Amino acid sequence: MSTRNHVLTHARRVCCLVLLPLFMASAGNAQAWELVWADEFDGTAVDPARWELMRGDGCDLGICGWGNNELEWYQEQNVTIEDGMLVITAKEEPANGYAYTSARLRTRNKGDWTYGRVEVRARLPVGKGLWPAIWMLPTVEAYGGWAASGEIDIMEYVGDRPAEVLGTIHYGGAFPNNVFTSRTHTLSAGSFDADFHVFALEWEPGAMRWYVDGVNYATQNTWWTSGGSFPAPFDQAFHLLLNVAVGGNLPGAPDANTVFPQKMEVDYVRVYRDPNLSLADPTDDPLIFDDMEHGDPNNNGWFAFGSDIGGGGVGGDNTDLPPKNGGAFSLAAGFGGAPGFIGGFGRTHPLDLSDVDHFNFWINPDAGQSYTLEINLQDDDNGDGLIPSPSAVDDEYQYNCVVGPAGPCAVSGGGWQLVEIPFSDFFDDNSFHTGGNGLLDAVPTSAGGNGQLVNVVVAVIGTGTDVNFRTDFWVFTRGALSTGVEGTELPEGYALHQNYPNPFNPATTISFDLAAPGAVHLSVFNVLGQRVVSLVDGKRMGAGHHGVPFLAEGLVSGVYLYRLEVGDVVATRRMVLLK
Repeated sequence: MSTRNHVLTHARRVCCLVLLPLFMASAGNAQAWELVWADEFDGTAVDPARWELMRGDGCDLGICGWGNNELEWYQEQNVTIEDGMLVITAKEEPANGYAYTSARLRTRNKGDWTYGRVEVRARLPVGKGLWPAIWMLPTVEAYGGWAASGEIDIMEYVGDRPAEVLGTIHYGGAFPNNVFTSRTHTLSAGSFDADFHVFALEWEPGAMRWYVDGVNYATQNTWWTSGGSFPAPFDQAFHLLLNVAVGGNLPGAPDANTVFPQKMEVDYVRVYRDPNLSLADPTDDPLIFDDMEHGDPNNNGWFAFGSDIGGGGVGGDNTDLPPKNGGAFSLAAGFGGAPGFIGGFGRTHPLDLSDVDHFNFWINPDAGQSYTLEINLQDDDNGDGLIPSPSAVDDEYQYNCVVGPAGPCAVSGGGWQLVEIPFSDFFDDNSFHTGGNGLLDAVPTSAGGNGQLVNVVVAVIGTGTDVNFRTDFWVFTRGALSTGVEGTELPEGYALHQNYPNPFNPATTISFDLAAPGAVHLSVFNVLGQRVVSLVDGKRMGAGHHGVPFLAEGLVSGVYLYRLEVGDVVATRRMVLLK
């Protein structure tokens, strides 16, 4: 959307996940894409769980005219749902010192994705000075201000050139050191205001492709940012925006021939992901929390509690965020140093856990501390939507996450770490909640189950040290959050073992077993899924046990993944480098 000095700060996150996965074949290529988010606009009003209606001229964000010298005032009443369409109407009318009004929507913290296919079917307005756009901005400016953290324009259009659209990326340094790359698509017949057309972007690591009605008219695989290495900045979560600007740097002002009102009609918005992409965001899975719900846990179903020997609490932290799905806030927990039960925290957040089998979260524990986090899933077995305290009719399932210098759940001082817990590792804890059916089956009664998950409760068991950590992105998934990590069942005779020693500094050994000879690929990845070193690259090895040394002198402390590939056999485990 930007041409010069677009800079945007963002509101805080409330994340909503809305669809079960479907599959489709992309018009652009033959791969299967999995539908993870969509709005078909079948209701009577804009869905606040999917869209934020933005307001004003950008001055409250320090970018009057939205950074582009736009001439409109954005307001909620200019967007409607009519006959199964989202309609954004630009009008010539006075509002707050402006001569025009229009509307602008975004999915920030309601739909945020790293990679995927975005598809929008729309009909555009016409006339000089009109500037509709379908575009994406980073949810967190991880690499610096605009455009160091990137911008993706799926479709831009200048109203007095009704047969042309633009596909553009903005990148480079922060303004004014930003650059952009753009391509134009021109219809062979007709115009974009006369009929509906499908605009799509396919975004993969290191590549983007733009489509109109299934025709690939642009491909980009070269960009850069002053804040990181390729494929940055386009390796972070982005959200979607829809708007119709009036005036601005690109189209200029309306003239006497521009007819108002003008409308952009949107038939649907659909977002897909590649189910085979490692570490893809699980945006179709039930979240407990992400980005601390506006950075204020106390107003979003959270609670904290102490004990007779200790106490503490939780709050938002906007300075220490996980490397993936970090948003703008993490949860900061701090409790006293007495040994024994010293307190805890949790969230009341009813969820349907149908078809999920893992619980995952990010954690960054302070160095030199040792404690256990008793993670409790409280399952409503009688369908009343409540978990009495204590309960004689409901279940509580527990997992003990031991945090310390050697883990094993998380390493204190080891930086941000992804913890993935299969449901099979939770045990039925009857010490406090004594009832239930003895099954972790948190499916609502409306879906034929016993009841849904109501509470997630974390009790802190101290050893005498203080307990301080940041945590974020607590999510239930089908399978582990990072594809293939630990616990993947391999064919008989194949195994990928835990590296030893672990944690390590700077050397460790990765060992594996092969049932038959084969070409071996063994690589190490960071937690963003980026390969940092290839230890074995296609070397043929015989059946039996093998050990490969790994020297990590050039890497920083943190959690890494190592992946073994032998033909169709793929396995991944994690290790901790602690310097």
